[in-house]
Amino acid sequence: MSSLAIVGGRVIDPANGIDTVADVVVVDGVVARVGAKAASEIAADRTIEAGGKVVAPGFVDLHAHLR
Repeated sequence: MSSLAIVGGRVIDPANGIDTVADVVVVDGVVARVGAKAASEIAADRTIEAGGKVVAPGFVDLHAHLR
């Protein structure tokens, strides 16, 4: 079981109405917890400091040129 904690980033998730500074914990490739102190609740194998960064679902470039 591998886990990753993304700490202190601005979490934006339009589908769930989230736009706040929070932690995101991912366990085995699945988001396990999102919240202000989520990283302290679950021990993670790896931690990424995301202060000043945006944490969001994947972005898609809708302006692609296929030639």
